[in-house]
Amino acid sequence: MENRLNKVRLDLKSILIIKDTAKKVFGDNSKVYIFGSRADINRKGGDIDIFVETDKEISIKDEIEFLTILEKKGLTRKVDLVVKSPNKKDKNIHKEAREKGVLL
Repeated sequence: MENRLNKVRLDLKSILIIKDTAKKVFGDNSKVYIFGSRADINRKGGDIDIFVETDKEISIKDEIEFLTILEKKGLTRKVDLVVKSPNKKDKNIHKEAREKGVLL
């Protein structure tokens, strides 16, 4: 995990909150990526772009629950969430997040 930490502009506490919340809401087999500006150590500022892949069918309610928990746990920066689940068609953003993002 330490090596991955050096590739994203987030502190360890935020990373653990994101990972733990994803496992709780989207299942133990979910994969969590940080992509966009937070995955580039040379950039500044920006929201947190999170991509989650899961084998569980996900509803908008699940996505709202994830974002609500992050906020309640103190993650105050704006979060953009992208989720790929079996009930959602694969999109270009999913491919880009997998290829350019950092797996937590």
